[in-house]
Amino acid sequence: MTEELRGTVRKIIFSSDDGRFCVFLLDDNESGKLVTVSYRGSVPYAGQCVLIRGCWQRHPRFGMQFKGNYLENIKPKEMDEIRRFLASGMIDGIGPAMADRIVDHFGKSTMEVFENRIDDLIEVQGIGRKTLERIRESYEQIAQQQELIMFLQSMGISERFVGDIQKLYGDQYEEVFTHDPYRMIGEVPGLGFRDVDRIALEKGISPNDSDRIMSGINYMLSIALGQGHACVPRTSLYRNAARILNIPEEIATAGGDESIESGMIPAVRYKDETYLYLPYLYEAETECSLRIKNLLKGGKLGSAKLAIEKFERENGLEMAEEQRLAVEQAMDSGLLVITGGPGTGKTTLVRAIIAAAGQYERSVRLMAPTGRAAKRLSLSSGMEADTIHKALEAEMRESGGTWFGKNESEPLNEDLIIVDEASMMDISLFYHLLCALKPGARLILVGDVDQLPPVGPGAPLKALIQWGKVPVVRLVHIFRQQEGSGIIRNAGLIRDGEPCVPDEEGEFSIYYVNSEEEAFDDVMGLCDRYHYGDDDIKMTMQVLSPMYRGLCGVDHLNHAIQERIHQCSVPEGPSHFLPGDKVMQKRNDYDKGIYNGDIGEVWAVDKNKLFVRFDSKEVTYEGDERNNVQLAYASTVHKCQGSEYDTIILILLPTQDIMLRRNLLYTGVTRAKKKTILITTEDAIYRAVGRGEVTNRYSLFLPLLKEEVEI
Repeated sequence: MTEELRGTVRKIIFSSDDGRFCVFLLDDNESGKLVTVSYRGSVPYAGQCVLIRGCWQRHPRFGMQFKGNYLENIKPKEMDEIRRFLASGMIDGIGPAMADRIVDHFGKSTMEVFENRIDDLIEVQGIGRKTLERIRESYEQIAQQQELIMFLQSMGISERFVGDIQKLYGDQYEEVFTHDPYRMIGEVPGLGFRDVDRIALEKGISPNDSDRIMSGINYMLSIALGQGHACVPRTSLYRNAARILNIPEEIATAGGDESIESGMIPAVRYKDETYLYLPYLYEAETECSLRIKNLLKGGKLGSAKLAIEKFERENGLEMAEEQRLAVEQAMDSGLLVITGGPGTGKTTLVRAIIAAAGQYERSVRLMAPTGRAAKRLSLSSGMEADTIHKALEAEMRESGGTWFGKNESEPLNEDLIIVDEASMMDISLFYHLLCALKPGARLILVGDVDQLPPVGPGAPLKALIQWGKVPVVRLVHIFRQQEGSGIIRNAGLIRDGEPCVPDEEGEFSIYYVNSEEEAFDDVMGLCDRYHYGDDDIKMTMQVLSPMYRGLCGVDHLNHAIQERIHQCSVPEGPSHFLPGDKVMQKRNDYDKGIYNGDIGEVWAVDKNKLFVRFDSKEVTYEGDERNNVQLAYASTVHKCQGSEYDTIILILLPTQDIMLRRNLLYTGVTRAKKKTILITTEDAIYRAVGRGEVTNRYSLFLPLLKEEVEI
């Protein structure tokens, strides 16, 4: 139940580094008591009069708190409120003693004096001309901030943007709001189109304004980006933009075409349809097609025959003919794609290619899209491997974008770049990788195209294979005949559109259930049976679910497994961690050197700090940074891509219908090296394997490679 408190901020107990989460003490007007308030938003100042809405909750360590979800500034009215406000130290030239003298002199009209006749303060003992000017300047700054806060709140926009807006525009923010509001989308971190559009319309901008139409089109392009599209057909884009802008479609069409003609929105022509791009994705797709063709011009290094023989002799194995061919092609071409399912010898092949490159004194760099995949590549190859972001020296800009230190002007030093799990690379990251290759460098992409496509836009590995002009080695021979063979057999069935079946060895088990409740109970029972919470099991086992929500969704499973392991009640929420918890990094943190998908273990929890060990690296999260990690006892299949575990428990239910796809099932079961346990129904399996064709992604990378596009 939502409640409302009014009062004066007494003291700030804690505020996060980014100023967007805080805990403070509030003098509650009604009860006259001090209340502890936690609030996600801009930090108020001591002495500020606020109205805050939220609910009471009991913190497991700190007792009863008021959890605020809305904070509004209110003007102090009562004498005590005014006195505390003036004594807060916010106004330069006024301390507690001076605050008392001012309030004693003007009484309840004190705030009216500050707002309308501030020169009258000269009547107060101790305020001279110089002090008056200090007070005037300071109060004007505070009043300006309060005005901005109240305006944003009236628009339903978080006041957390106030600091960035004032920092960027100073006292010219009104000019920006009125005459050039849409520039804020790219300049104020986190401020999106919908918020800016509300400001613009409130300030009188025409609904048919050309900047508004262009920004609306870019907004729809960004939504498409989140769905995996690199570009969008003109007709459907304008129709959706018109709906979101609430203007006639013909006006959106005219404005969009004008933006294309002026060069503000990139567009290309393909098969009688025009496709529009966000500028950086247009650059990515067009440049990638050109750079790929240049890579294919790479000359032959020489025969790998002797290197292959030496590798086989030293490792006591005999490579398959397809593997030998791949090593030779790696020496012959500037670009090579190696694709194959689990157990087909991709790891052995990478090691052989590294050995062959050494024969010709070529330096090698290994990388993968995720930290887990990079670690696995490093262990299997015996050579250091990095995430692509780390290898390219990625850094986060203040605006929220990513800058790569390795690029065309400062390329990678190595002669041969090998990227594992390349099916996870989207077209944007692929572009930055290509830009970082030095002249004459070679690139080898290793991946399984039957897995899920990238989370980001496009599917470059799939397009390169479909093009037909890039050397592609398809590994089909199964080398892993013993351990995990049941998983490999079922992976083949799923890939061919056939339902999976349990095996006698117990490497692939299927638990058929009749309801979500039964599936949930099975997961909990299996976690007990396999001692999921034990230190030697925790990191080698993983529960997977396609979705976050629901009884068998990732969020609920994580909380339930956490309570099961610790044998205690834990408050629900994204940031309640206990020592020993398995956690996952949610986004790239270049400063800490921790990347999206990295798995760690909580080793200590302090009042405002969380200490996590990622392999040999210990990382501290303070305040709001705790939101950068989540429990990882359960994970989505997408988040787990690129990782491998000894044991996988995969939930696949009819209630998750929107996610039931062949590539999701294939990706999920192949995350296991030794044992896959599938909790499902026959109907869910048939639905998943029967949906081989996923929704097409709009991307012109393949037509650009084929030179079928009119730019």
